Amino acid sequence: MSDSHSIAIRQSVQTSVERPGDGLDRSLWARTAPAAPALPVLRGSHRAEVVVVGAGYTGLATALALIEHGVQVAIVDAREPGFGASGRNGGQVIPVFKHEPQAIMARFGEEAGRDMIDMVMRSADDVFALIDKYGIACDAERTGWIQGARNAASGQVLHRRCLAWRKVGADARPLDADEIAQLSGTTHFRSGWLLGNAGSVNPLKYARGLASAAVGRGASLFVGSPVVRLESVDGAWRVATPEGELHARRVVLATNGYSTRLWPGLRESIVPLYSMQIATDPLPAALGASILPRRQTMTDDRHLVHYFRRDAAGRFVIGARGPFRPDPSAHDARRLIAMARRLYPQLDEVAFPFRWAGRVAMTPDFMPHLHRLAPGLTTALGFNGRGVAMTAAMGRVLAQACLDDGDRRLPYPVSALRPIPLHRLHRAGVQMMMSYYRLRDRLA
Repeated sequence: MSDSHSIAIRQSVQTSVERPGDGLDRSLWARTAPAAPALPVLRGSHRAEVVVVGAGYTGLATALALIEHGVQVAIVDAREPGFGASGRNGGQVIPVFKHEPQAIMARFGEEAGRDMIDMVMRSADDVFALIDKYGIACDAERTGWIQGARNAASGQVLHRRCLAWRKVGADARPLDADEIAQLSGTTHFRSGWLLGNAGSVNPLKYARGLASAAVGRGASLFVGSPVVRLESVDGAWRVATPEGELHARRVVLATNGYSTRLWPGLRESIVPLYSMQIATDPLPAALGASILPRRQTMTDDRHLVHYFRRDAAGRFVIGARGPFRPDPSAHDARRLIAMARRLYPQLDEVAFPFRWAGRVAMTPDFMPHLHRLAPGLTTALGFNGRGVAMTAAMGRVLAQACLDDGDRRLPYPVSALRPIPLHRLHRAGVQMMMSYYRLRDRLA
């Protein structure tokens, strides 16, 4: 798009964000995080060097990286910092991709692939460095992450994955049946692997902490202000909301699974799935000590994965793919409660008073995507359930894209935006695929 061309894409305010009843207030993280900072709605006309649309992890990490270089940043969000997946996820900080390193290098080439691998392996360091640098109180722990295999065939796959990541420098080691039973507190798994430098956070505390850090260092952050119009004229961008507008030479779209039709094809380049979680109240000490006694986080080997952990107060938290809505019902939670009790029979009489859900942005290749949409307009999205770690690293890449203006090779490959064919049918397709994978998981 040339600087002389003007593009304006209108978006209905009513469909830009989820409406009341979105269930965030019923989440464990909302109940345990401090109140959101008081922030203004965007009114009137303002200028900045860079405008970031979206106050989740991606946008806030980008803003902080830009601020470190002395850039004047304005952030605008339809709701509030951490409202979307950033405030609803499981809080697992996992610094590896879902693909093995050799597959990444085979696809992207040796040099680019190695940059991507190094970037993701440092991503947990990036998260905990942000937490330390800005003094974010978010119950951060760095105790590791376990992936468990339920049978011998899956165990071979995970063993190979572990060795592949260890070969390129990851802090990874395989676990046999005795070791995984000792670390997990369940005999449900036959083997697995441990990623030692992984960790966990309270995700909403982390998001709000990033927001406070950005505002405290000079960023303007506007809430309750969905972007309804984006246009470029003569080398500058105008970002309009219902009551105001921002002007900047650079814009970063950081809307991920909550992307709208603000830019043609962006929403259609990902598949938004809902991930549902439930949680107990704090468990009695003896009971809590029998579940993940060394406080690692954990994921199983299913196609429709379950992920679980204990929080700082000793609650048990478990999540999995959920129904296509942000506010799951008690009926929706039954299958997840049954899985929790299958893993840990000692939870049979324990209630799960918390349940919530949020959108996860999935891509067809299960890799994050970085796009230069137009001169001065950049986005990254599709973190495929690994966003807590990867967004901290991607924020630096997006900041570099703004600073370098496309003159230097970035440590993550820029790809063309490719809408998914027949995207309007994605919900039916995903439901069919979930039924298929649920059957395969049962047979396994």
